[in-house]
Amino acid sequence: MPLPTHQDSRYRMKSAHTEHRPYAFRSLVTLVLLSLILSGCASGLTVPGSTASPSPRSAPQPTEPAAPEIATTPLDGQSFYQLLLAEIATNRGDFGAAAELYSHLDNRTDDAQIARRASALMQLVNDYGRMQPHASHWVQLEPEVAEAWQALAVSSFANGDFVTGEQALNEWLTRFPQAPAETALIGTGYLPTDRKLELAAIYQRLQSQYPRSAALPYGAARLLTEAGDFDTAYTEVTRSRQLSDSPGAGLLAYRIHLERNELDAAHELIADLAEQYPDNSQVASAYASFAYSQGMADKSEVLESLFNRFPNEPLIVRTFARESFEAGDYDTAEALFKRLVQSAHADEAQYYLGRINVENARPELAAEHFLAVQQPPYLISALAELTELWAQDRLDELRQQLAQARVNFPEQNAILWRLEAGALRSRGDAEQAISILDQGLDQNPRDISLLYDQALIATSLERFELADANLSTVLELDPNNASALNALGYTWADRNLNLAQAQDYIDRALALEPEDPAIMDSKGWIEYRLGNLSVAEDWLRKALGAFDNDEVAAHLAEVLWVQGEQEEARRWLRHAFELNADSPTATGVVDRFKVDL
Repeated sequence: MPLPTHQDSRYRMKSAHTEHRPYAFRSLVTLVLLSLILSGCASGLTVPGSTASPSPRSAPQPTEPAAPEIATTPLDGQSFYQLLLAEIATNRGDFGAAAELYSHLDNRTDDAQIARRASALMQLVNDYGRMQPHASHWVQLEPEVAEAWQALAVSSFANGDFVTGEQALNEWLTRFPQAPAETALIGTGYLPTDRKLELAAIYQRLQSQYPRSAALPYGAARLLTEAGDFDTAYTEVTRSRQLSDSPGAGLLAYRIHLERNELDAAHELIADLAEQYPDNSQVASAYASFAYSQGMADKSEVLESLFNRFPNEPLIVRTFARESFEAGDYDTAEALFKRLVQSAHADEAQYYLGRINVENARPELAAEHFLAVQQPPYLISALAELTELWAQDRLDELRQQLAQARVNFPEQNAILWRLEAGALRSRGDAEQAISILDQGLDQNPRDISLLYDQALIATSLERFELADANLSTVLELDPNNASALNALGYTWADRNLNLAQAQDYIDRALALEPEDPAIMDSKGWIEYRLGNLSVAEDWLRKALGAFDNDEVAAHLAEVLWVQGEQEEARRWLRHAFELNADSPTATGVVDRFKVDL
């Protein structure tokens, strides 16, 4: 059946007042049902020849006379019962069941209210495929109602039916030239880039017919932004704002600035929008996010001001809480995070409340908050914190928590095995830590982090065969892994093995991470093993300048001692023991060279 257009007199509206029904469908069906039940009438939802009472929110109709009602298919007993069940389901919030019931009713009747309801509920449950025929039915019953064409445009575009969608959008704009046409894109987020560009072209094409519509260039700009054409998108959103500025269009322009890395322009625009729309929570939230993420100099003052104006806006509360925590204002952060424990940010709030209690030396309260975190990613961070708290005194409880998390979130099992191994290693049980990592590697044989962690522990136990095998496997999986290159190169240099290959590995690691002091230390150590003492001394001094560490100080001391600089060597050895009284590297130098400190 061809779609009716605004020229088709065959599809005149039921009555003049229906043209001005608000977009949100009024739940009048229950009232109608009640009146039918009281009167004993079950013949139909709309009685032919009757006139519906206008809604108190509907605008009066001073010009167009009422048209004859369209007769509808009478409701039989079964349909009437389904209608009652549908309204009960709607009132209970069971929109899926309500959508099914209204869909069946719309397939059996010709009542515009039921078609409207079926269409709205299918959109609510994101079933655009089934929404489209109901919207089409509604259009056939009420072709002069703008919202019907809106529903058909929404469902058609979401289903990729751009021919029907463009016709419906055109009809909607004919009846309501200032229609928010960008809302017809609500279900198109999944579309591939080429189809978004095709849809953007429709919005651009219609601009010639409706040159005063700010919504058309705004819709085109949204689609082009999602497709990555930021330059054309900015041209379109600028045109929209010139026609009629809005917070949404301003925020889109701001987003485009961010996408193009135009941070100064983004800062200026979001600050202007915040001043222009002081009561708009979306603008305020975007401003808060920018102030926090970009490290504005006055971000604390901006966030506090925004919070005072929007104390119940979760994103603003969350951002101000994070800023307060990072600034060390734990009292303010605690009060703010407590406001979020019943929000969508509950896990984040519980995690940071745990961190605050750690900082305030309240380990029991901290543990309670960490245990309240339910889902990754904050669950993993909470368990890492709990590992620090419980590894020494409550290891069995900790291991139970980690085991349960592996059951609940198997995709996170690798990091959970690592946490358990770390707890065991911190207690001095390195052999059991290796065994735990074996279990993790049974499940994740190619996991680089598990292989690397086990290699480091194996090195500490002088199980060099295992360490070398693991690090070699890491490099097979990731040839440019700087940590593995450095670790394998250093362990070979330390054991005076494979020096040429060790030098190659360390040089490759240094090229990848030239500012890493651990790799600088390795570079100094391999040069020492190769006999390049002055080069080794230069690298070790550079490493020590970047990282004041007992092992690096002991390495420098050894190189100096071999060069005859024994007094300076003693000073660096004493410094190493000041940093770590039990330094094994410094102790080794003292023992090998019989140094009298």
